[in-house]
Amino acid sequence: MTKQEALAAESVDSFSTEENSAPESETTKVTISLLGRDYIVACGKGEEDKLAHLVSFVEGELNGLSRRNPSASETRLFMLTCLLLADALLETRKAALSVRHSDEALMVAAVDHLRQRLENIMAQIKL
Repeated sequence: MTKQEALAAESVDSFSTEENSAPESETTKVTISLLGRDYIVACGKGEEDKLAHLVSFVEGELNGLSRRNPSASETRLFMLTCLLLADALLETRKAALSVRHSDEALMVAAVDHLRQRLENIMAQIKL
């Protein structure tokens, strides 16, 4: 393994779905492959299938970019994939926030409607 590969393996060696909080005894080393290059990463025990799914997704994105940009370097493909995935993540967060705000507005309107109905009922009872 070259020094660059060792540094790359070390930098991604801390994969965990629990924000890297799993103790060493609760992690397992997994070899993943992206664009034909192997990387050893650590993930939480029982998270191997999730990691494999993530790798498959990223590999699909990398391969799609590679087909559209056959002369792009590996580094450029990784960089473009990171940017595309970050864009998708931010758009998804934005959409989720928008839905949450519209849900909140709907709840406020429903509560206001119920309040008005209760006030009407109370007014009728006082008659």
